[in-house]
Amino acid sequence: MPERIKCYIINSFSRLLYKNEYKKFLKIKDLKKQQSEKLGEILTKNKACAYGKKFNFHKIKNITAYQNLVPLTTYEDYIPYIEKIKNGEKNILTSEAVLILEPTSGSTSATKLIPYTKSLQIEFQKGLKPWLFDLYTQNRGLNWGKSYWSITPAIMQKKYTKGGIPIGFEEDSDYLGGWGKRLLKHIMAVSAKVAQEKNIAAFYDKTALALLKCKNLTFISIWNPTLLILILDHIEKNSARLLSELPHKRRSEVEKFIQDKTYHKLWPHLKVISCWGDAQAHLYAEKLKMLFPHVYLQPKGLLATEGFISLPFTNEKGARLSINSHFFEFISTRDNKIYLAHELTKGEEYEVVITTSGGLYRYKLNDLIKVIGFQGIFPLLKFKGKRDKVCDLFGEKLHENFLKNTMDHLGVKDSFYMFAPEQNRYVLYIQTEQIPQNVDQALRGNFHYDYCRKLGQLQAVKIFKLTGDPLREYIHECVQRGQKLGDIKPTVLHLESGWDEVFKGNYIVEGA
Repeated sequence: MPERIKCYIINSFSRLLYKNEYKKFLKIKDLKKQQSEKLGEILTKNKACAYGKKFNFHKIKNITAYQNLVPLTTYEDYIPYIEKIKNGEKNILTSEAVLILEPTSGSTSATKLIPYTKSLQIEFQKGLKPWLFDLYTQNRGLNWGKSYWSITPAIMQKKYTKGGIPIGFEEDSDYLGGWGKRLLKHIMAVSAKVAQEKNIAAFYDKTALALLKCKNLTFISIWNPTLLILILDHIEKNSARLLSELPHKRRSEVEKFIQDKTYHKLWPHLKVISCWGDAQAHLYAEKLKMLFPHVYLQPKGLLATEGFISLPFTNEKGARLSINSHFFEFISTRDNKIYLAHELTKGEEYEVVITTSGGLYRYKLNDLIKVIGFQGIFPLLKFKGKRDKVCDLFGEKLHENFLKNTMDHLGVKDSFYMFAPEQNRYVLYIQTEQIPQNVDQALRGNFHYDYCRKLGQLQAVKIFKLTGDPLREYIHECVQRGQKLGDIKPTVLHLESGWDEVFKGNYIVEGA
């Protein structure tokens, strides 16, 4: 069977599997009623677990009672429960079994472990399936080719907790599970076996080679747009070796496209690239648009490790609230009051709070969204960044509390120091006689920072030794940048760059 026909059959059948969830999503007419029912479903299912008993889930009959009886939470509130789950204890945060613990970066702790249950996986699918159905229905030609979904290399080796629970998904298609994942396997441009590669250079080699061999690529789904840019860079720098492994016919045309840097011609049937497009990722998404001028670049909705928040529809600005996925609350940045999905206002910014079937209840994501409009009853959301002090250039999610704890651990407490981003790395500005050692290695205790370092998205930390009066220089510059003098206070993490032109001192290379 010709490959294009095979792809068309598999993609079309997959689309049929997604259609029912798409229709359920569009059928919603009353956000308040749907959210009330969703909350009731979660609480009823988990009323017998330890957390449900502690907060009397069985007594909760409506949203107001839930908000009165159950407090807002952060990850730190769940650490004792997660420890029990890691040790194999049951019925802790959910009555349902925990399938895996998915790692993500923490604020005060280096890595958070988020419990995944079958019901949470289904909640993710309630967002993924409508998105995929719309994508493959509205973009002609997408069905006829293969896809590349980001794969996690084995630098993040599969681990298990003391109680035998696996840590981490290997690839994005794991979220679909069941038939969805089995079908996708047959149309993947890059085999999931690449995830077994422990060497990052070899990982890039195998990924690049598989993509170069796949002329019939129609869809790319990645997270940070820099990943695709890095793959293209790897292709250019290693073209001679990669070309030698291609079939002769493909080799001649690929060689010309690489020489001319006409990367869009490598995959003439490519229709859609899905990636982050908001906040810090916007600049790199725009670069991808320039590299692939005839490809529809669709910004992803807001997906956190903890939950599925919003999904994009083709050619819509913003992303629709994934109302079937979880129970949502929103803390207004204007008045700090809590609003429900049906109470959102266009133009306002909110912090997202979720209750999921994975065992997170009134969980503050620290993700800020802006309501940019409505599509029918659905709020259209745009990700604005983190509410607390987090720097996230490439997905590393460095939190200032984590940086402070790291420096305390390294014995730096009384000196002036500040981290700030500078292009593709962080700079530690520090005034001390004893320069701390292994700063970059210490930061790699952060799950996502370590991952970005291994992929080459981030370079090692550089240290800038301060020789002048850094506090005075800092305050003066903050005034120049528009801050009120009375509002300025030293910070562990500054989100803006250019401080090497402000402070007096010189660079010392760390961990290169």
